[in-house]
Amino acid sequence: MNSKQANATLLSIGDELLLGEIVDTNKPYIAQALLPLGIKVAAMETTGDELHEIVAAFGRALDRAQIVIATGGLGPTDDDLTLEALGIALHVELEYRQEVMDQMAARLNRPAASFSSSNRKQAMLPKGSNILRNNWGTAPGVHFPTRDGKHIFLMPGVPREMKGILREHIVPWLASNFSSGQKIVIKKLHVFGIPESTLGERIKPLMQAGHNPDVGTRVGGGVVTVRLVARAPSEAEAQALMAPALQKVREALSEGIFGEDEDTLSHAALGALLTHKKSVAIAESCTAGLVSAMLTDIPGASGALLEGAVVYSNEAKIRTCGVKAETLARHGAVSAQCAEELAQGIRVRAGADIGLSVTGIAGPGGGSESKPVGLVYFGIATEKSVTAIEKNYSGLDRASLRERAGMQALDLLRRAAKNE
Repeated sequence: MNSKQANATLLSIGDELLLGEIVDTNKPYIAQALLPLGIKVAAMETTGDELHEIVAAFGRALDRAQIVIATGGLGPTDDDLTLEALGIALHVELEYRQEVMDQMAARLNRPAASFSSSNRKQAMLPKGSNILRNNWGTAPGVHFPTRDGKHIFLMPGVPREMKGILREHIVPWLASNFSSGQKIVIKKLHVFGIPESTLGERIKPLMQAGHNPDVGTRVGGGVVTVRLVARAPSEAEAQALMAPALQKVREALSEGIFGEDEDTLSHAALGALLTHKKSVAIAESCTAGLVSAMLTDIPGASGALLEGAVVYSNEAKIRTCGVKAETLARHGAVSAQCAEELAQGIRVRAGADIGLSVTGIAGPGGGSESKPVGLVYFGIATEKSVTAIEKNYSGLDRASLRERAGMQALDLLRRAAKNE
């Protein structure tokens, strides 16, 4: 077992990544899997399907780290060149491995002899390779230990296959053979409603370089995630280091924290509804059903969501939620008055405890000087009160604006369920 902290380089291989046809989610996923093992990611690189480029990428990766993990380029087509490139980079010949074809045949329930020469290409591995069985696809994973003590792991680029091989083979092997001698404890707190700059000022003393636990932030969809990473010789010591910093973050950001670790705003909103035995009905204009969809992504949403309506046109707002034609004529569809009537109307229609509405101008056109693109109103109606909230998301594109509005709606729903 290696007691020094190991470094890893992550490679993603494929022209489709460089062309932007797909987004590479593999490297971030692998990096997160390595963090609890105490393995530091030294570098990440993406390269295309050119043989000499892949060979060079392997060379750079091996110069940087003891562990190289690559995804992509293990298929049967002419542009799948990862195995050939690794052989060239290591000056190792490829050899045919019948067990790869046998595993492929067993998975697809057909004779190994029926496969084409293209499929046989997937069984040509660098001499000395260990096969990592792929129970989620056909191309095997590969583990190649080099003569100088480094380790190269190859996986398919398909995320489902990559995750399976990483989880079943690579992470357990690394946990057994590479250890920093430290235990790592990771905690994430999710915050909504506190601007990132304000949040950063509040926890600035905890974010200084060299602190243990290390504290950092990440932003997405209006949610700010505070990540704390504590390192110590034992888990108990790491937890002891974590506890006071975690408490300080919770105190500094108490009004905005909605969840921890894998929680989402959807989880938090639905959890609040179910805990407080509240039901909701939702009327959406500019978000066009997004809020309802986000809520129903979570199992058990039927225990709280009674009805969701997309009321895009003025006629739909009048017909479905009872918005007054006079309100629309005087104030417009994007107004506090309309948001309130939408929320109250959908609540009464469904017989829900809470009515929630969203109406705004998502753009890119349709705005004016008095009502610019990005202006969104939210309505919250209960048996006791009806309230409208105004937000302006100027500068966001249509998709980002709708996402931000959806998150805001979920947070308002969460707070309403808790009577905040």
